[in-house]
Amino acid sequence: MGLFSFVKEAGDKLWDAVSGNNNRAEQGEKLKEHINNLGIPDADKIDVQVAEDGTATVGGDIVSQAIREKIMVAVGNVAGISQVNDNMSATEAGDESRYYTVKSGDTLSAISKAMYGTANEYQRIFEANKPMLKHPDKIYPGQVLIIPKK
Repeated sequence: MGLFSFVKEAGDKLWDAVSGNNNRAEQGEKLKEHINNLGIPDADKIDVQVAEDGTATVGGDIVSQAIREKIMVAVGNVAGISQVNDNMSATEAGDESRYYTVKSGDTLSAISKAMYGTANEYQRIFEANKPMLKHPDKIYPGQVLIIPKK
């Protein structure tokens, strides 16, 4: 799939991103644990490595394109991660989704209107981003969301 960019300063705080004293192997394990804690399937089948520049490389064999996208977004929406290099392979092919970076003042309804032409599809975006999103009103600037095909 390739390399995807994220806002390095935005996202879940899994470690002290400011400190350069972090062990890269530990960061990879913390990211795997984060994916597992979110309840995303196939977390046990992936390997995550973090480079000094904040690039996370995710590899492994997973079930579907939808799970692949959730893993990418879950890893990328962690403070300290600037890019995610996707080296995963999915056994079940599927349509690739688009991605949207949340701006200040955005709502899922407004994003739905911009992406689909109607605000009524916000629930589709919310469902595609579960379990990373717990509530439709809990999005933040810099967060990257999956925008599934209609």
